Amino acid sequence: MSDQEENDEKVETPRDERGRKIIQLREETVLEKKMKTKALDKQKNNITQAQIVMGKEFKGDSFACKPEQIIFQDFEVGEPYVQTVLLTNVSNTQNSFKLLLLKEKIRDYFEIMYKPPGRISAGMSCPITIRFTAQVNEDIDDFFPILTETGPVNIPLKCFCKKAIVVCDNTVVDFGQVIQGEFGVKNLILQNKGALPTDIIIKSKDGADILTKTETASVVGSVNRGVGGSQKSFQGEDDDEDNDLQSSLSQLKFAKQHTIQGYSQLKIPIKYIPNKIKSLHLPLVLYFENFLHSRPIEIVIKGECIEVPIYVEKTLYDFEICLLNHIYREKIVFYNRSQNAMKTQIVAPKETKSFFEFNPLLGYIQGNSKFEVWVKMNADKDLLTLCSKYLDQKTGILDIPFKLIGAGQEMPVLFTIRSKMTIDTVQITPGKINFGKLYEGTASRMPLTCENLSDLPQEILFYPLPKEISVELDLIPLKLLPKEKFQTNLIYRSTKIPGIDNRKDEGYLKCKIITGNIATKDIRIPYSCDIMKCPLEFSAMKIDIPVMQVDEMFNTTLMIKNTTYKTMIFEFFLPKFEICGLKLTPMVERIKPEESVEINIEYQSFFKKLNAFTLEELVQKYDNDPNHNFQLKMQMKKDEIEKAKKEQEQKELEAADPKAAKGAKKVPEKKEAPPKKDVKLNKTQQQALEEEQRRQEELQRIKEEEEKQKRLEIEKNFDMEEELAKLGGKLLEFHLDDTIKYSQHYTWLVPCYFKPVDMPDASKFLTFVEINTVTVQKSLVLNKTVIDFGEIAVGIKEIKQLIITNNSDQNAQISMDLLPLFSGFNIINALREIEPTKSRILFVQFQPHEDKPFEETLRIKCRTTCVSAKLIGKGVRPEVKIQPENGLINVGGVVLGEKVEKSFKVINVSNFPIKFKVASIAHGIYNKNGSKVFSFSPSEAQIEANKEMEIKVVFQPDRISEQFFELISIFVPNQKDEKQLFVWGSCYPRQGYVTHYKPYLSLPNSQDLPSKIEATFDTLKILDEELIFSPKNTRIMLEFTKIKSKEVNSFAPKQTADRNIPISLISENEEVDEKSFTRKIIIGNSKIASDPKLEKPVNFEIIMPKDDKNNYFTCDNVKGAVAPGIETVISFKFKPPAMDALIASIEALQGLGQWKEMKAELKISGGFLNPGQQDVWVFEVILRAYINQI
Repeated sequence: MSDQEENDEKVETPRDERGRKIIQLREETVLEKKMKTKALDKQKNNITQAQIVMGKEFKGDSFACKPEQIIFQDFEVGEPYVQTVLLTNVSNTQNSFKLLLLKEKIRDYFEIMYKPPGRISAGMSCPITIRFTAQVNEDIDDFFPILTETGPVNIPLKCFCKKAIVVCDNTVVDFGQVIQGEFGVKNLILQNKGALPTDIIIKSKDGADILTKTETASVVGSVNRGVGGSQKSFQGEDDDEDNDLQSSLSQLKFAKQHTIQGYSQLKIPIKYIPNKIKSLHLPLVLYFENFLHSRPIEIVIKGECIEVPIYVEKTLYDFEICLLNHIYREKIVFYNRSQNAMKTQIVAPKETKSFFEFNPLLGYIQGNSKFEVWVKMNADKDLLTLCSKYLDQKTGILDIPFKLIGAGQEMPVLFTIRSKMTIDTVQITPGKINFGKLYEGTASRMPLTCENLSDLPQEILFYPLPKEISVELDLIPLKLLPKEKFQTNLIYRSTKIPGIDNRKDEGYLKCKIITGNIATKDIRIPYSCDIMKCPLEFSAMKIDIPVMQVDEMFNTTLMIKNTTYKTMIFEFFLPKFEICGLKLTPMVERIKPEESVEINIEYQSFFKKLNAFTLEELVQKYDNDPNHNFQLKMQMKKDEIEKAKKEQEQKELEAADPKAAKGAKKVPEKKEAPPKKDVKLNKTQQQALEEEQRRQEELQRIKEEEEKQKRLEIEKNFDMEEELAKLGGKLLEFHLDDTIKYSQHYTWLVPCYFKPVDMPDASKFLTFVEINTVTVQKSLVLNKTVIDFGEIAVGIKEIKQLIITNNSDQNAQISMDLLPLFSGFNIINALREIEPTKSRILFVQFQPHEDKPFEETLRIKCRTTCVSAKLIGKGVRPEVKIQPENGLINVGGVVLGEKVEKSFKVINVSNFPIKFKVASIAHGIYNKNGSKVFSFSPSEAQIEANKEMEIKVVFQPDRISEQFFELISIFVPNQKDEKQLFVWGSCYPRQGYVTHYKPYLSLPNSQDLPSKIEATFDTLKILDEELIFSPKNTRIMLEFTKIKSKEVNSFAPKQTADRNIPISLISENEEVDEKSFTRKIIIGNSKIASDPKLEKPVNFEIIMPKDDKNNYFTCDNVKGAVAPGIETVISFKFKPPAMDALIASIEALQGLGQWKEMKAELKISGGFLNPGQQDVWVFEVILRAYINQI
């Protein structure tokens, strides 16, 4: 057997049920599938083709069927039905058709008979007879297919079996508005569009059966009886819905079962008989026997029961509480709902004819209109007697029924007038007010009780009030609720009348009682008061401390003056500080006749609480504190004195007789008894000891419990108002809730006892000072309570921020107490309203006007509170130092076109930053272009405390001159001492230069400096000055004279061609030799800042005059070299000859002599030279002196 055969045996061959081999065709290839699809499409396209006639292609169905649909209506199974239809060629030319097979499921029900017409012309028809025999009772909805040359045509084919199809066009039965007592009828119309009849059953929306009208009425009656007389009630939502259903059905009358025939219409009458004033909305469902073809239909029955045509606006007209012997009016409005006018009449009980009057009593109400009737009630006192049967004795309310009768309306319109009678009496006690005896300027309080006997609220107005009398708490008008009893206080404040010491004030207090807007009544209450002059005159007997927040403090003063001729002593008695928060200083003081004493009153704001044990705790605290207990302090002081006395006696005894002191018996000290050793107890003793301990513990527990109960009883019976009254205080508190206090309002009557010093204590007098304080929670909160500005320079403004936060629930319109004019502090922005929980920034400015400490209290207030912040600052004057200390800066000479830089330092020796500015006081000539030759950088800046700053000085001239200088000031506002600097320099045409020696050893005065400097536009003067220092001007004059005064001026030289400098330039520190005078010149070498490589030494040589045979003139340095940036001073001395003897002997010849003049030669060479300048520069030095010889 080959391998192929073995593989064939291994492969199992598929077989059918009989065991025969199943030959499986191989799967088609892709090419075969494509070719098959292409062949099928080609065959399909060959079946039909487009019809084109005269170039126009026909589109659509080429055969039309008449009728358009083949319908077999209401067929029965097994019965044959025949129908003939015509097929008409509606195409453009000849056409043919072919009948296709019906669908397989309906093919057996139809038999088609026709004669094939072949190709028929356009417009020709062919009849087709169709015979239909139904085998099943089901509808057929299909089509009758034919195939034409232009395409297939499907003719609708429909067959309907017999059925009932019920529809309702209007499912809402709306009765609209039905007047109570009448009825409405509406028809529910149903349409059966089928051939079969069907039964109709009306059920609830949940599908439950509904009862008949009789059954419904019975059930509703039982439900009502169960609600009224039985304890059983319907609970839950289902029960409520069932009650509503039965209640609605009780108002309807209709049959719940009906039958509708085929192809017919059924009207179901529904009668609505409302029994309640309410709306009806009842959903029901119509169920049909033939439910497969007629689905249930939901219907809604709606209606509204309205009242009778004529009704009253309100069934109860309440006159509320009425005063006897007053007349009241009220308007009663009747409405007519109907379209017709109706005649009406009001019928009243006969007992009310004398008290009630209707206008009009009889009238017509137009259709859809209203009718107003005014009723007038006379509240006479006989009304309660004659109409007592309508009076409720418990409440005093009078309800009188009335009715309105309308023509043609059986049901009358009922309404009731209700009222309650009362009086307008207020009982005021006492009937006469006696304020007693008072000192001038003091006050007396008298209680006044007002009881409202009326059932109406009343107001008591004391007007006009005498200026001496006021009502406590400003309760004007005083409002009393019905039957309310209220007690207030009348305060009489006596005034001082000059020239009258003792007097009696009497009068009447006018009182007006107002009962709503109905009635007023005036009464008069007599009052009297005896007024006497007080020996002590107080600046104020009532002190109102502003509203203060917690932790705030307020100070004020009270002046007391002794108006008698005797020395008086007074003493104040204040409650403990923890209770009142007040301090008076001094509390006790003597006052001499016609003298005054100032009492300082300090109030610390905090919430104070007086409980049952506060006074006891404070007494213990103060009794054990020697700072508050004077007797304890004196006792301790006495004990210290006795102890010191005994120690002193012991020392004296030892000093007098040391042996006797040693032999003196010492008082033996008591030694503590040694602790007993533990003694062992037997069992009986141990039990007795434990029993005793338990008994003692129980007694201690009982004692503690009794003390606790006693404290609780004391706290329960504690009357804070009464205890405060004993201390002279009165409290009103307001709370935000049970735990948070909002405000405390205290009134303290502080007693002041006084008497003459020489009289006994029994003759003391008493008066009171009233102090009112208010403490509130922190509603205005400051971010800081102390604003310390530190040290601020005088005249300098410093601003700091103060943030105010409004923690209340109301807008805060803030204001402030004015700060003193010269306090240095000020608020620079406006005080605006702050919204709740918002903040606002205040800018506090401090500008001291002198160097001293400043301190003020800033008080910020709103309508309900006050808050303060302490302002602290110190005014100081700034101070700076400069380096160099002498303030002299010589920048030297500079070559034309170059510049030189120097610097000085400004040192801040103050403890705060300062700002400075370099200000010019006087200056020399400017540059040709008008700019300054000296510039300072920086010219203004701020130096931190104890720091220094270097200022750069730049000298950059554009012209040749020796008149460059500037006197400047380091300007610091409000500084102690002004610091000045003097800067000077020169400009030359070459590096080497020669000038007179004129040193500055002290600052010049601005008045001594030239006041007029050449204008920048004066070109001639500029040229003249440059000519002076040109190589052509080689003449230097040194004149020797006897110095008679000190140098006073550094400037004011004569601008001559000889460059003559007066001798006043000699320093006052230079010693003057009468026989040898000295004149100096300077030979300098300028530095070249732009290129230091160009700098070269400058050589000089001086040739003294040869004709000076007597050696009058000498030079100390005739030859040398000057390095760049260096100035060499050359001195010429003059030695005068001895005075001629003849001149000296003759007084008339004193001072006579002659001028001696000689010429020396100075040569300068070297240094940097500009193009065209000669290396050697020759100068003539003229030496001129006065010789006292003839």
